Amino acid sequence: MISIPDSSTLIPQTHGHYQIYRSTTTDLIRLDLLFEAGSAYQPQPLCASAANKLCTVATRDMDSAALSEFMDYRGVIVETNCEVLQNTITVYMLRRYADEVLPIVANMLSCPSFAENDFRPWQAKRRHEILANEQRSAIQARRLSYEALFGVNHPLGRHAEASDVDRLSIDTVRSYFFEKSSSPTGIILAGNIDDEIFNILNSCCFNIVSRSAALTSLSPSTKPNAEAILHHQIQNSVQTTLRVGRVIPMAWDSLDYARLMLAVTVLGGYFGSRLMSNLREDKGYTYGIYARTQIYRGTMVFYITADVAAGTAKKAIDEIMKELRRLCDEPIMDDELQLVKTVMTGDFLRSVDGIFERAARYADMVGCDINERFTDNLREILIKATPAEIQHVANMYLKPEDMVVCTAGA
Repeated sequence: MISIPDSSTLIPQTHGHYQIYRSTTTDLIRLDLLFEAGSAYQPQPLCASAANKLCTVATRDMDSAALSEFMDYRGVIVETNCEVLQNTITVYMLRRYADEVLPIVANMLSCPSFAENDFRPWQAKRRHEILANEQRSAIQARRLSYEALFGVNHPLGRHAEASDVDRLSIDTVRSYFFEKSSSPTGIILAGNIDDEIFNILNSCCFNIVSRSAALTSLSPSTKPNAEAILHHQIQNSVQTTLRVGRVIPMAWDSLDYARLMLAVTVLGGYFGSRLMSNLREDKGYTYGIYARTQIYRGTMVFYITADVAAGTAKKAIDEIMKELRRLCDEPIMDDELQLVKTVMTGDFLRSVDGIFERAARYADMVGCDINERFTDNLREILIKATPAEIQHVANMYLKPEDMVVCTAGA
C-alpha cells in the first residue's frame, strides 16, 4: 500500500512572518491572509462575514468598479471565507503581476472604503441567500443539529436570520474590521516565491499581529437531548435531510481519534461504505449518504447526513442505527479494513497533492489549532490498526443511543 508522506515534508518553510510552500514550476502565487476574527467574536450577527467580504470590494483610492477591473485585467482571483474563529482572504495571482497586486491587497487592509453603495448590494444579496436557505433542507438540518448539540447561545449554535441583515450598519462593520480584521495573524504563501516577492511584501507593510487567546475553545455549553427526533418542517419540500450525530469528547491528537476516523470511513466515508451500500444500493432511500468528523478548536463533531425521499425518513434512520450498532457489535473483516485503509491513504494523498492544496490544508490546521501530529497519528493507525481497536472506538463514541437525530424538510 502507498504510504502517507512523512509529516515533516508537509510543514511549510518559515521566512520571517511568512509560511512558505515553494515551487519553481508554476507561474502562480497563492496568498492566504489569516485573521482571528470569525463569527464568534462579532458584536452582532453577520458583522464578521461582512467585514471580511467588503474590505476586498473597494479601497480609499479605488472604487468597486475600478478595483474589479484592475483584478480582472490581471486574472486575479480573490476569495473570502468566514469561519467561527478564523477568517481568511485568499488571493491567486500571476507572479509577474505581484508587484502591482500585492500593494492593492495591502490597501484593502489599511484603507478599505466601506462605502454605503457597496454595503447595500451586499445586504440585498445576503438577505436573499438567507431566505433561500430557509427552503434548503440540508442547511436547516445542519442548523437544527448544531443548535441541539451546542445550544443557541454557543458560537456553533447561533445562526443569522434575515432580520439580522437589516439591523447591521456599515459603521458597525467598519469598526469591527479595524478592531479585528485589518491585521492578519498569519500569512501563507505558495508558488513561485523568492527574495523579490519578499521585498515586495515587506514594502507593503502588512501589520502582522499575534493571535488573541480570548476564545481558544468551542467546547459545548449544553448537554444535547439524544432521546427524540428533532424536526424542522419546510412547506412543499419533496425530500427530507437527515442529520445524525454527536459531539465527540476527545482531543484531536489522541490515537483514538485516528482510529475513529477509520471507523467513520468504514461506516460512511467512501462510495462503497456500509451506509452507502445499505441505504443507496440496497434500499434505494437516497442518492448518497456520508459520515464525517469535523474538528473545531477545542471540540469535534461526528455526523451522518443524507437526503432521502419524503416518507422514507423513519426507515432510513432505522437503517442508520442498525449500521451503527453493527459497527459496535461485530469486528470488521480484515479485507474490508484493508480496503478502507487504502481508500483513506488515497484521500489523504489527494488532499496534499500540490503546494496550493498544502497551503489550504495548513490554513485550516492553524484555524483549528492542530499540527502535523495529526498526520503522524493517521499514518500509524493506517499501518497498525486492528479490527478489535476499531470496534473499541465504535463502542466508545458511535453508539446509536448517544446520537442526536435531526431532520428537515417534508
